[in-house]
Amino acid sequence: MNQSNSTLQLISALIVLIPVAIIFIKQKGSNKYFLALAAANLMFFISSFLLNKFVALPASVSNLISTFANVLQAPLTLMFLLYFTDNKKIENAIRYSLFSVLAISLLAISLSNLNNQLTLNLMTLGVAPVFIIGSILFIQHVKTSVYENKGSNNAFMLSSIVFAYGSYLLLLTLNFISPEKHATDLRSLFGLITIISTAFVSISILLMDMKAAAKETPAVEAKKENVAFAQWENFNLASTPEIAKNSVTNISKYYPSYSKN
Repeated sequence: MNQSNSTLQLISALIVLIPVAIIFIKQKGSNKYFLALAAANLMFFISSFLLNKFVALPASVSNLISTFANVLQAPLTLMFLLYFTDNKKIENAIRYSLFSVLAISLLAISLSNLNNQLTLNLMTLGVAPVFIIGSILFIQHVKTSVYENKGSNNAFMLSSIVFAYGSYLLLLTLNFISPEKHATDLRSLFGLITIISTAFVSISILLMDMKAAAKETPAVEAKKENVAFAQWENFNLASTPEIAKNSVTNISKYYPSYSKN
């Protein structure tokens, strides 16, 4: 691997930690969907460090860990996609895809020798449903954004996932058709795509909190204004303390000209 490719791989491995940091700084770690996204990014980080030999481990251990890390990225992303829908059919499709990918992957790993081509094939198996379901959800949220003027940030975040997994699927398909021709550029392109998509996902998470804060601020100001005027809504002398009544009714003694009228 040349110096430029190595640098790109290092940057892509490190940049996936940005959404993880944002998720925990913004206290979204208790949300199981965002926790799945953080875990998916950590899997990419682990696999990148091991595949590019940034960490020295025995080859057999490194291959086993990197294979599982690569295979788990797609199922974890499928779990995150559950955040964007409450449609039972889509939820069932996501869960069916998730369990199918995990079952087939575990079976293939247990029955085959670990190698680079097996890992890429299993990645293709997982990437495909993420791209398909992510695209369906993206279209739905774009429609919601256009017709109901809401959900634009969800559409933006889904566009990042669709872009990333659509690009991964294309690269993995080309590699499956002609492994020798595309092997040298595969990792570099994976790294570049990951940098772009991770940047957009990070922006989306930050915008999510900013929009939530913007929605809360007018409500708080309105509440303060209502509190200020609420005390005058049912004002009458019957509800006024006796001392205050006397202050109002006896004010004329300070102005003799008015008391004569």
